[in-house]
Amino acid sequence: MTTIPTALTSLRNRFSCSLAAAALILATSFTFAQSSAMPPTTTSGKPLAFTIVSIKRHGNAPGGEREGCDVDRCHFVDRPLLAFIMTAYNLSQKPIVGDPLPGDSDLFDLDAKIDPADMPAAPLTSRQLAEMLQPVLADRFQLRVHHETRIIPAYNIVLAKGGLRMKESAPPSTTAPGSPASSSGEPPRRCRPKSIGNGLRVMSYCTMDDVRNILEGPSGRYVIDKTGLTGRYDFDLHWTPDDTHAEAAPADAPSLFTAVQEQLGLKLEPVKAPVDVLVVDSAKAPTPN
Repeated sequence: MTTIPTALTSLRNRFSCSLAAAALILATSFTFAQSSAMPPTTTSGKPLAFTIVSIKRHGNAPGGEREGCDVDRCHFVDRPLLAFIMTAYNLSQKPIVGDPLPGDSDLFDLDAKIDPADMPAAPLTSRQLAEMLQPVLADRFQLRVHHETRIIPAYNIVLAKGGLRMKESAPPSTTAPGSPASSSGEPPRRCRPKSIGNGLRVMSYCTMDDVRNILEGPSGRYVIDKTGLTGRYDFDLHWTPDDTHAEAAPADAPSLFTAVQEQLGLKLEPVKAPVDVLVVDSAKAPTPN
């Protein structure tokens, strides 16, 4: 068994679709994310599950539809099993140990949907829907996993000497704390990108958990928040990616580490930390349906 951080980095960058929903709905330090609330149930009180599931090897047909987990469905096109595992278990740079499938070169289309009759009254989050993929992978891919704590290279994110440079976000105009919608009827605000490009992130209404997750992909390591900041922030982050040719790099853009310090007022400090890793014990290619 081997650790595959490179595969995680490339997959996370390639498949950040509404993993941008998943990329910004992220885990707690040192543990794989679990729902803080009780698992969703049907109107009859039974555990909610996808009842309509289709998994097949990807052909030549384009996807066309929006990918991700939303409302009552998870839909992905042209992805390896490793990408499904990342979505279902809310992985970012937390390493996976073991090869899910030999070489993991097969690409699959996955569509999972809840029976309309089973839909609960409360709307489901993208994270709840993604977690419902875990039994699907166990059933269709015969995926077997377990957790271990291992010491791995990581980064602590701390306040830089010059102080915080991110701007505190304006509070939402909710009718009451915890209100599901604002007084104008708009949905709850979340950390969202205003603009994303090669070495550019313009973000709004982000927690430090969102910030650390955003930094995990380009930094190549798991990031641990040590700032103690509890607010929400707007920020612009502009840097030269390591894999960008000099002639294609944004003008005057510094390295990621310099940009984080100069533009956000934060600092990434290299450490070795105990992290809960997901170990893949076994998996098989599914029979298509």
